Amino acid sequence: MSRPAPAVIAFTRLLIPSLLVLSGCTSISQGIWVSQDRYASLAASDYFGDSALSVVHPEQNWSAADSLWFYNTTQGSTLLPYDVFLHLETADSPALFRSDDHMNRLRYLPQKASFSNPDGLPLGWVKDEHQGKAYIGLTCAACHTGQINYRGTAIRIDGAPPLADMELMMTRLAAALDASAKDAAKFDRLAQKLGISTQPEVRSQFRADLQQWADKLDRYNTINASTHGAQYVAYGYGRLDAFGRIYNRILTHLTPGQTNRNPANAPISYPQLWDTPQHDHVQWNGIGDNAGDGPLKRNAGEALGVFATYSLQQHPGDPGFRSSIDVRNLVRMENHLKSLWSPRWEDLARQQVLPAIDQTLADQGRQVYLDYQCHTCHQDIDRTDRTRRITARFSSLALIGTDPTMARNALQYQGKSGWFEGRPAKWGNPDAPPFKEQTRVLPALSFATAGAIAEPDHDKSPVRRWLEKIYDLFASIGHRPYDNTERHLDFEIIDKDNPVGFLAYKARPLNGIWATAPYLHNGSVPSLYELLLPSCSDTEIAQGKRCRPNRFTLGSREFDPDKVGFVQRDAGQYPGLFVFDTHLPGNANTGHEYAAGITPVIKRDSQGKPLKDAQGKPLVYYLPPISETQRLALVEYLKTL
Repeated sequence: MSRPAPAVIAFTRLLIPSLLVLSGCTSISQGIWVSQDRYASLAASDYFGDSALSVVHPEQNWSAADSLWFYNTTQGSTLLPYDVFLHLETADSPALFRSDDHMNRLRYLPQKASFSNPDGLPLGWVKDEHQGKAYIGLTCAACHTGQINYRGTAIRIDGAPPLADMELMMTRLAAALDASAKDAAKFDRLAQKLGISTQPEVRSQFRADLQQWADKLDRYNTINASTHGAQYVAYGYGRLDAFGRIYNRILTHLTPGQTNRNPANAPISYPQLWDTPQHDHVQWNGIGDNAGDGPLKRNAGEALGVFATYSLQQHPGDPGFRSSIDVRNLVRMENHLKSLWSPRWEDLARQQVLPAIDQTLADQGRQVYLDYQCHTCHQDIDRTDRTRRITARFSSLALIGTDPTMARNALQYQGKSGWFEGRPAKWGNPDAPPFKEQTRVLPALSFATAGAIAEPDHDKSPVRRWLEKIYDLFASIGHRPYDNTERHLDFEIIDKDNPVGFLAYKARPLNGIWATAPYLHNGSVPSLYELLLPSCSDTEIAQGKRCRPNRFTLGSREFDPDKVGFVQRDAGQYPGLFVFDTHLPGNANTGHEYAAGITPVIKRDSQGKPLKDAQGKPLVYYLPPISETQRLALVEYLKTL
């Protein structure tokens, strides 16, 4: 496609913002000419042996413009001054931090320059503005767009989990800022690129500003250290303790200058986004209720966690808490996601991108799927049904047996109430019991997000901010998927306010599951094939027992279509690959071992209700371990979903 003349581009840049005010159109916001490859920038080779010479996007009911809107729409993230980030060098070289090579090594997805991304930032990294200043920020897409490579083709999947290592990125970003403040040559190059005056006092102030940002990010990294006692456990590629970090952002804003934190030590796989608006409960532990204004609160909490600027000290006369979050875009984003479909393997097989599915074997696998009652937890849905609604089925920690760290932290973490102490603990309910000196972080997060939503956008004029607030309120109400929800735990409906309901993990529909490796909520199993094996000791593995691996590598995007996961590469041959060790705290690969005959199945009556013993505990039984033939058949069937 030929590039339009510069004069036409300039005119378009003036015209489109005016049209957007009137229409809010997704497509036109990305420019009149949109590349069908979504401006993906590919690497012929990289550190981990991967290569991709072409890109495909599976059919997910989004046009190229829809995808680009998802990639480039801001939410109020203010990580770092924009111009500083644009020209910042890495700590150990003159290469730009934002260079394709460096960001690809961190496993963020490089992008070419486009109308809505003129500086060619990585996918999900955008220029945001707050109080007249420009910042680099992250969008939802940075953590929810994936890529798998197969035989030279990159498959970019909207809403899929990425391999991004945010922990490593933040550590390197702090180091880069510190180096630019302290290294004379780096400082001079950055100052020159930014046009900083050569006057000593101006240079001195700029150096102090750089150091201040470096120290701020270093404090963030220290506060969110992934420690279990004295032991540090790195997240690695494709994982993040989002709850732990959001919680700590809330606690530190409640008590500025004080130590008020918990270890962010429960990293989980980034969840896929398709069907999220249609769920009754979201997040791995279902702590996000989609009833009422739940979706808006959930997204506001995410924005507060991902580097929004905000204060939890309420200004006199303000209805809520001032922040940089863009409520309008959060509402639009949730509505945008309603149209997203999961990817289908068969579509890519028809394009000869992935191998064809063995339908005879897949049919055999479907029978295994039914025999082993997978459908009783993992709801079967039509991904294209606009009216689809998904009832989440939860399994208690004691029965499912997967690593409990994330669910326990999310429910049990506490901290000082700070600014909230003495205030009614439910926003808008003056009769609610007040916050005490100490609080669980979950209700504090809920209070903070409600307050941030209630406050109009101070980046806009008073009239516009109130008009938009009213519009957003009605828009969020009009698009609520659920008026009420129920919590289903171990095949029973329980009181939603009962904390035991959060000590559980959710089973979601498995459509598109093939595109979401590694598996289990904490990413502790590398492939679908190995998910159907038992967890074992190192001794059992050494003796030749077929088991889930206790150590495997992450970082390569090369896809294994047989096991359905990422190809395993040697960390000695490719330094920088992350070695996932399931022996470490929070990394256990146990649980969900129904196919291995280890995880118990609840006995139920003819109406599907659980049968219980005299103490009220569910009666359970065990399924026989599946054979290798059944395992291969089941993996083949899962490809069809």
